[in-house]
Amino acid sequence: MNLTGSVTSFGNLIFIVVLFASNGLGQVSYQEAGSRYYQHASEAARAAQWVDYHSRQAWQNPWQQDLVALAWQWKAYETHQRQWAAYYQQYAYAQSVTYSQPPTAQSQPPATHSKSLTTTPQSQAIGGLQSPIVMRGSQAYGHTSLPSVLQRMIQAGNALKNKPYIFGGGHRQLEDVGYDCSSSVSYMLIKAGLLNQVLTSKSFADYGASGPGRYVTLWIKPGHHVFITICGLRFDTTGGQVADGPRWRKTDRSLSGFMPRHPHGL
Repeated sequence: MNLTGSVTSFGNLIFIVVLFASNGLGQVSYQEAGSRYYQHASEAARAAQWVDYHSRQAWQNPWQQDLVALAWQWKAYETHQRQWAAYYQQYAYAQSVTYSQPPTAQSQPPATHSKSLTTTPQSQAIGGLQSPIVMRGSQAYGHTSLPSVLQRMIQAGNALKNKPYIFGGGHRQLEDVGYDCSSSVSYMLIKAGLLNQVLTSKSFADYGASGPGRYVTLWIKPGHHVFITICGLRFDTTGGQVADGPRWRKTDRSLSGFMPRHPHGL
C-alpha cells in the first residue's frame, strides 16, 4: 500500500485498523495463525516507519501540531499490531509450530534520512517524541493529543492505583475499598462514559467489538480474567511479580487464551 502525506496516511490507518479488527478469533489452523502473525507483525513494522517519519517531520515543522498527533497515533497503532502479532505467535507456538521473524515491510514512508529503522519499547521515546501514554512513578499520563475519553480512562486508572485486590470488590458499589480484575476495568470504562454497569470477566466477552482497538484493547479470558491496555500500557491486577491490585504495569504478559475486544470507535 503506497501512502503519501500525513492526511492520506492517517486515513489509511483508520481503514487498516477496521480491516485488522475484523479478524475473528474462532478456531484457526496453525497455518492460518502463522499467516496472521506475519501479517500483523509486518503491519507493525510498517507503522513503526510512519512513527519515525512523522516524528521527524514534527521536529522539522514544530508549528504543525497535527504531525505530532499523527506520530503518537501511529505509535498506538504499532503497539496494538505487535500485541495482535504476539497473540497469533503464541497461538501457533501452542501447537508446536515455530515461525521465523517477520519480513521487512514493503510499504514505506517517503525516505528523508538514512538512519535504519528500529523497534522502540513503549516506555521509551520515539524519534525524540515520547509515547502517547507514559508512567511517572505509579501514575500514567496521556499526551494532550489523545481524545478526552482516553484521558478520563487514564485518570480513572490512576484513582485505583493504590487500591488492594479484593475478589468481588467494586461490584456492589462503584466506589469501594478494593477491586478485582473485572470491576477495575469496568470502573475505567464507566468513568469514561463507555459503560453503564460493572461487568464480570465472562460478561466482557460480549462487550464492544471484537479484535484490538486503535487505542484501547480489553484482553478477556471469560470467567477467569480481564485486563486492559491503552496505547500499549497495561492496566491489570495480575501479571506482575505479585497480585497487588489494579496497577499500571510496564512489563509484558502472556496473551495466550485471551480474546481481544475494544470499545466501539476506540
